[in-house]
Amino acid sequence: AIQADLVEEIARIYGYEKLPTTLPEAAGTAGELTKTQALRRKIRTIAEGAGLTEIISYALTTPEKAVEFAVTPSNLTELMWPMTVDRSALRQNMVSGMLDTVAYNVNRKNSNVAIYEIGKVFEQKGNPKEDLPNEINTFAFAISGLVAEKDFQTKATPVDFFYAKGIVEALFDKLDLTVDYVATKDLASMHPGRTATIVLDGQTIGFLGQVHPQTAKNYGIPETYVAEINLNAVEAALQPDQPFVEITKFPAVSRDIALLLKADITHQEVLDAINSAGVKRLVAVKLFDVYAGEKLGAGMKSMAYSLTFQNPNDNLTDEEVAKYMEKITKALTEKVKAEVR
Repeated sequence: AIQADLVEEIARIYGYEKLPTTLPEAAGTAGELTKTQALRRKIRTIAEGAGLTEIISYALTTPEKAVEFAVTPSNLTELMWPMTVDRSALRQNMVSGMLDTVAYNVNRKNSNVAIYEIGKVFEQKGNPKEDLPNEINTFAFAISGLVAEKDFQTKATPVDFFYAKGIVEALFDKLDLTVDYVATKDLASMHPGRTATIVLDGQTIGFLGQVHPQTAKNYGIPETYVAEINLNAVEAALQPDQPFVEITKFPAVSRDIALLLKADITHQEVLDAINSAGVKRLVAVKLFDVYAGEKLGAGMKSMAYSLTFQNPNDNLTDEEVAKYMEKITKALTEKVKAEVR
């Protein structure tokens, strides 16, 4: 009936013992992780190193929760015959599902929660009844409770915005990517004064901040901080590994500068002003003090920075460093109307 039957008959009549014995040919290939797999493993290592525990939550949720924390909500993709309304729509964010997990733990007296998830969210730009949604690889985490428990020599340390931001900064530092944090009030379910979007190369790839107190009350959870990052965008921005560069033998030089500024000037604006001076030998900028009080006047604050300069090929002289500081001071005066104290 088929070709195999004919071949079998010829082999049987000719004689199986007369057919030569050969090994099947197979070209060997070196196994390796895909770019996506390598990124997921690296992020998993960084997240667990920061003290987070991995969870896996449902991809299906309620229509309201599906779009609740989405930066750019799209059309809903709903099941035609859901088993329950709680699992009837594909999620467009992972935070809402994580908050359910936080609530589950808090209700069982496990109030110190630090969890993360690497999964997919589903963006539907077309007709939900005809077009399949786009699957976007996403990383998200939620932290609540205390960073450190109180004992006889340690104060109880609650989580805050900067602890959550530190985890995000550590992530991008290990991935060798530079992102900006832009304060936002556009996310209704997030605290308007403690939320920032994460911007990479001019593209918003996620958000970071405190869950709005009313939203937290609706979920039955205490003060909680969350972040969500688009891993597809992160993967596209990854650079190839950098070749090793020998550590310079020449010492670095540090200078401190204190600035009197208007209270609405942000740290990022100061950094941008310093970088606009174009000093190539400037290798590090660190904010080490912020002060606001009656002595400075209403609507004013003081910010003190430590600037580090280094030439990889020669020693820096005091005259060179003085010129660099002069350029930076001029840029700060022009860009952010800073007064050097």
